Amino acid sequence: MSSQARGLNNFISDLRNSKSREEESNRVEVELAKIRKKFNPGDSKLAADGSNPSLSSYQRKKYVWKLVYIHVLGYEVDFGHAEVLALVRSAKYSEKVVGYAALSLLLRGSDPVMANVIGTLKADLTAGPGDAARGKKAKGAVKNDAVQCLALCSLANIAGLE
Repeated sequence: MSSQARGLNNFISDLRNSKSREEESNRVEVELAKIRKKFNPGDSKLAADGSNPSLSSYQRKKYVWKLVYIHVLGYEVDFGHAEVLALVRSAKYSEKVVGYAALSLLLRGSDPVMANVIGTLKADLTAGPGDAARGKKAKGAVKNDAVQCLALCSLANIAGLE
C-alpha cells in the first residue's frame, strides 16, 4: 500500500510529525479543503449520484482513506458521502473494500444518505455467485461471498443496536 498511496502516507507522516495540536488541526483543515475542492469540480458536471466522475479510482480511494483517517483522529467529516457511495457501487473489489470501510465509519443509520445506500446493500447481499460484478466479469471482481461479508459488516456497524 505504501507505494500506491504515497499522498496518504505523506499526510499521515505530516500529522504524526506535528509539534502541537494546533499545527495538526491546521494541517487537517488544509487537507479537508483540498479534498472538498477535488470532490466538487467547479465547472465540471457531477455524476447522477453526486460524485465527481473525473476522479480516477486511485484518487477517489486515496481521498476517502484520508477522510476516514481524519475521522478516526476525532475531526468532523461532513462531506464525501457521494464518493463513498461511488466506491461501494463499484464492481471492483478494491474499491468496494474502501467504500464499505468508509461507509461503516462515516455514516450512521439516521443519515439522509442512507436511503441511497440501501439498494446497493441489498444488491450486494442478495446477488448470486454468478453476478458478483453485476452480470459481467470485471477486472478486480471477486466471488460474491467476500462482497457479502463487506456488506454485512457495514450493515452491522451502521445499524448498531437499532
